[in-house]
Amino acid sequence: MSQSGKAVKLPVKNDLGFFEIRMESIGGLGANVAGKILTETAIIGMGLNGAGFASYGSEKKGTPVKAFVRICEGDQKVRINSPVEEPHVLAIFHEALAKSVPVTAGVVPGKTTVILNTRKDPAGARDFLERIHRVMNAIDSAPLVTIAAVHGVCFGGGFELAVTSF
Repeated sequence: MSQSGKAVKLPVKNDLGFFEIRMESIGGLGANVAGKILTETAIIGMGLNGAGFASYGSEKKGTPVKAFVRICEGDQKVRINSPVEEPHVLAIFHEALAKSVPVTAGVVPGKTTVILNTRKDPAGARDFLERIHRVMNAIDSAPLVTIAAVHGVCFGGGFELAVTSF
């Protein structure tokens, strides 16, 4: 029950009964805190059950961060702590992430709502994300041998490309 005493129903759920949110961000922009606030609001304020956690590397400002929120009805237990693969809502805190990190991975057309922090208009933002997504998919599905020569530190999309080369 919510604080008003009314039962809250989730707008949509996956096969396991969860409404899932993934936030792609850069350290220092607040994705970790946003995930905690959303999870606590669902549990304390809405009477739902849920879990929220973040995944980040060296905890430095400017490094990629992913925050995950998994919400379910109040009578269901959350026994999954894996990252959200196919989110109902994907929030991208900075458009520059799309150039180096596969932020649209797991997006299901017609089922995932994408929130992108950008100055582009909606059509421009959609085109931008689709172009980046097509490039990564083309490289991933190419019937060619992929060789990656990395000289130094490698993050984001470059790291993804290097890993697929093995």
